[in-house]
Amino acid sequence: MDVNILMLIVSLGTLGLVIYLFLKTREKNIQENNQSSLLEEKFKAFSEDIKEIGKELTSVTTPINELNRFLGGNVETGRIGEWSLESVVRDIMPEGSFEFQHIINPQTSDRVDCAVTTADGVIVPIDSKLYAGQYRQYQDSGNDTERKRVLRNLRTSVLSDAVDIANKYILQNTTSNYAVLYVASEKIVDLIDKIEGLRQNCFTDNKILIQGPNTLAGFLDQIRIGHHYLRLNETAEKVALVVRNIQIEFNKFDTSTEKVLKRLEAALKDVNYLQTRVNVLGKTLDRGANALDETEN
Repeated sequence: MDVNILMLIVSLGTLGLVIYLFLKTREKNIQENNQSSLLEEKFKAFSEDIKEIGKELTSVTTPINELNRFLGGNVETGRIGEWSLESVVRDIMPEGSFEFQHIINPQTSDRVDCAVTTADGVIVPIDSKLYAGQYRQYQDSGNDTERKRVLRNLRTSVLSDAVDIANKYILQNTTSNYAVLYVASEKIVDLIDKIEGLRQNCFTDNKILIQGPNTLAGFLDQIRIGHHYLRLNETAEKVALVVRNIQIEFNKFDTSTEKVLKRLEAALKDVNYLQTRVNVLGKTLDRGANALDETEN
């Protein structure tokens, strides 16, 4: 074999080997890059999942923290009572029979949480309170001494609120002679009922009714029934007025008919009289004609 041909074959073989090695190396690098990209994508997805979990934990812990603050009495809880009151009133009372944040006395501009108007036009003031702090303290009390102390403080708060509501919202010749202290939780109402004589003292001394969601619903339902019967009475009065007007018109028609009948009867008598006279005249003429005939014969 020629040396040049041999060298050419060796060169081509070497070149082929180099190309093969280059391609294998490139393929390996591509696979490694693909694996690296896949790992990077998985890491990003994992990071996003961690972020979402963090957001969910925040959404759970935030209301829990708010609830703890609410029960601890560290935030303004009045709005919660007002929302509860508004829900109960709107669910029961007809439109136009209530007003929220109503000014009872224009001279003071004090706004009661809700003013409900009875069927007689009397305004019943309702003011909401929520003794959440005392309730939490009572639940956390470890012994009877602590619980009694909490109940004493609760009694003082309720009596103070009763006096305040009575002075601000019970107005002679404007409102009812009583007002309602609304407590937005039946659990807290039960706690108030543990204090002997508190309800009675509030009503006897200040004309304040203590009511929770259940008792307020029953109270408002009685007022609603009054509005219902008032509408029925108004409707009945309107119907009675229509009936009376119909009766008057009917009587007028009956009177007119009676007059017409009398006139018809008189006319009929005249006709009968004329008919009688015609008959008499006819008979007279017949007799005269007969007499003439006999004379001629």
